[in-house]
Amino acid sequence: MKLQTLQALLCIEAVGSLRAAAQQLHTSQPALSAAIQQLETELCAPLLVRTRRGVTLTTFGQAFIKRARLIVAESQRAHDEIRQLRGHWEGQVSFSTSPAVGLQVLPKALASFAHEFPKVTVRVRDGLFPAVAAGMRDGSLDFALTAANRHDIDEDLECEALFVSEVVIVARKGHPLSHARHLHELQDCAWVYSSAPRGPGAVIEEAFRSHALPPAKFAMACESFLVLPGIISQTDWLTTMPLAMYERNALQDGLCRIEVEEPLRNLTIYALRRHDMPLTPASESLIRWVRHFAAQR
Repeated sequence: MKLQTLQALLCIEAVGSLRAAAQQLHTSQPALSAAIQQLETELCAPLLVRTRRGVTLTTFGQAFIKRARLIVAESQRAHDEIRQLRGHWEGQVSFSTSPAVGLQVLPKALASFAHEFPKVTVRVRDGLFPAVAAGMRDGSLDFALTAANRHDIDEDLECEALFVSEVVIVARKGHPLSHARHLHELQDCAWVYSSAPRGPGAVIEEAFRSHALPPAKFAMACESFLVLPGIISQTDWLTTMPLAMYERNALQDGLCRIEVEEPLRNLTIYALRRHDMPLTPASESLIRWVRHFAAQR
């Protein structure tokens, strides 16, 4: 089983075409087909279904691709780690972040990291727990910086608490209930949930329940923190979001914070990683910078 063939299989899955994959890999389509056929022979199972519109994974292929992705990712990490231990600070770090981290701690941490290790490539994407867990398990993410409830974190993930993020209720500027001071005044409003269950979007459900109010009225779910402020600024819907996101988004002038007297649950921000997948020195260093600036908040 050749690493190069596994990398080719991942490329085929990503682009959905042997021809397009061959172009990206700078090889011929017959050579690529032969490599995949050799892998299928070795596994005694078909991995791809070839059609006029391209290729898709078989049931065997869908199972195998998860292993292939992890093998390729771990091979790259091993290569990066040895080079870094020898003093050649190259390679890459891939992670996901939530808005609470991305708007407060991460910019300074990345600036310091880039100054220290200018040749290390950083790949960062938006993500919240539990959705980001899949990326850590398949090796596409080195770690995640995200809000979570400690008892929801699975045993295969290590977690380190970084800081607590305040959650606030947000409405459009001029909303008729912008001066409300109690949760019961908001019980007839419709809410936009800003993330997956038990994230910022679940905070209002918990608050209503803890004060014996009827369940919050659900308007829609919006997992895009880029889109969420625009939706709120143009409707009478309400939402909850991290205070840092409220204060630092581009549409802040069109929003207002509703400051009720009842406390809302704040979110603990964690650094998550797989317990059985050691981080490279570069990844460890980036988390160290995040930890440093989180402590200075």
